[in-house]
Amino acid sequence: MTDTPQEEDIFLQGEIVCLRQPDIQKDVLDGHWHNWFNDQEITRHLIHGVFPVNKNQQAKYVQTEIDNPSSLLLVAIEKKSGRHIGIVCLKDINQILRSASLSIVFGERDVRGAALEAVALMSKHGFDRLNLQRIQAGQNTSLWRWMNSLELIGYQIEGYHQHYGVRDGKPYDTVTYAITSERFYALQKKRGGNICMGSIDKLYAMKSTENRTEVVRRFFEDLYSRQEE
Repeated sequence: MTDTPQEEDIFLQGEIVCLRQPDIQKDVLDGHWHNWFNDQEITRHLIHGVFPVNKNQQAKYVQTEIDNPSSLLLVAIEKKSGRHIGIVCLKDINQILRSASLSIVFGERDVRGAALEAVALMSKHGFDRLNLQRIQAGQNTSLWRWMNSLELIGYQIEGYHQHYGVRDGKPYDTVTYAITSERFYALQKKRGGNICMGSIDKLYAMKSTENRTEVVRRFFEDLYSRQEE
């Protein structure tokens, strides 16, 4: 049974999801958060899923993140149902460099646009209130369609990393991507103050179908092959 989000608990609010601080009792001990990191499919392209996680371990980790001044961990709640469907986090917040790293996991993937809106909300907060000038992240190249979604709100690929790790006996590549406050605010202004355009459907209509991570891979491959000629 789910409850609709309580107004006083909401920290950031969108059209599809709202973000709030984790409630360890509700979200972890009485919830299923830890199961996401035990699920082989959910963790297929993540660094998780190597060792099992129980509720007490997850609760300890979440409390550590809440207490960490260099981290902002929020849970994503589907507004319509009140379900806890994912998490989004700004880690390694550096007030000198004015930068942070983005991390996101959605265990429930049946809500169109929820993950993208959660990233947009967190990115806006990072620039508006944490005074960041840059947010960066990395991901498995197999998730190139998600990268194309992130491009819709201003994120861009910055680097390609061959054989970054090994999963299921095979090496995998990753890309790094980032957004700057300048690019975020320019895009937000262009869209009348709402970077998600007030409609996920309109936003997704602009999504590219090109595998840009493969374009970047070929770019580096061609660049260094020419140097060897």
